[in-house]
Amino acid sequence: MKRVNAIFLITAIGIGIFIYSGIFFDISRTELEQKYASEPSRFLKMSDGKIIHYRDEGNLDLPVIVFLHGFNGSLFNFERLTPLLSGEFRIVSLDLPGFGLTGAIPSKNYSNESFMDTVNEVVDHLNITNFSIAGNSMGGGVAWRYTLSYPEKINSLILLASSSILRKEERKNIEAQSRQTPWVWKLMRSDLTNFVLSYYTPKFFATQGLRSSVFDESLATTELAMHFHDLVLLSGSRKAILSMFKNRRSYFNDPEILKSIQVPTLVIHGREDNIIPFQSSFIFQENIKDVDMKIYPDIGHLPMYEAPLNLASDIKDFLRSKL
Repeated sequence: MKRVNAIFLITAIGIGIFIYSGIFFDISRTELEQKYASEPSRFLKMSDGKIIHYRDEGNLDLPVIVFLHGFNGSLFNFERLTPLLSGEFRIVSLDLPGFGLTGAIPSKNYSNESFMDTVNEVVDHLNITNFSIAGNSMGGGVAWRYTLSYPEKINSLILLASSSILRKEERKNIEAQSRQTPWVWKLMRSDLTNFVLSYYTPKFFATQGLRSSVFDESLATTELAMHFHDLVLLSGSRKAILSMFKNRRSYFNDPEILKSIQVPTLVIHGREDNIIPFQSSFIFQENIKDVDMKIYPDIGHLPMYEAPLNLASDIKDFLRSKL
């Protein structure tokens, strides 16, 4: 009996330590800005209280490319790519609401429309009227939606392992699955789960998330994972990110809406992407009139981080030929 009690006590202590080690409190904006906002970083303060973190690099007289990161990412995801392009282009990158050093916004609006408004606020502030727009993952979904909404502003579209549009049969499968297993999403949307995850953010969340995003796991360094982890702890960001799950909407658009995209489009996807299968990018090839498509072997979900040299070369060749 004593042995059973000892085992129970040791187990309980172990679980307690495991849980305690994953509890982190918010980090202030001031502290994170001091740590990560290096010289290119700028902050645009809007009248509604929103603070947008952005960078404007390269020659102001050169063609502009606006880069948008993916879910739980930031403009720092493009740091390996930007220096390779800034000699021939003006590179604007920004943190979308809820992420990076932009973080939570007063309106608590984290829809695609809010993300597109944020793009407009930055380019209007910089007096940029025409530009190419590039997005990775979720940012790719924002980029092609922006191109549909503001075609007069866009010179070209670049999609990097982009979120896409589901085909009709894929939509039916997801709808059927959601009817059969709704308790999973109900749990994620519950107030209790949101409260727990607002504080319980163990470092292995960031480590495992990064490892699953790249093909070469040696690129999933501890330093980079801790960078992701720190930014999630920006005051209010976790609640903002959780609200995106809680209030998520399914975008079941007809793929044919992509036929309205008239600008030259470059689609790049890693064959080993574990987050968004590379086959999903064929939707763009099938529906957009002017498309160049490349599938990178031995690359995962972050081509701008995993293969910056190849990506920079392909972007340069594409824009030279199309613009």
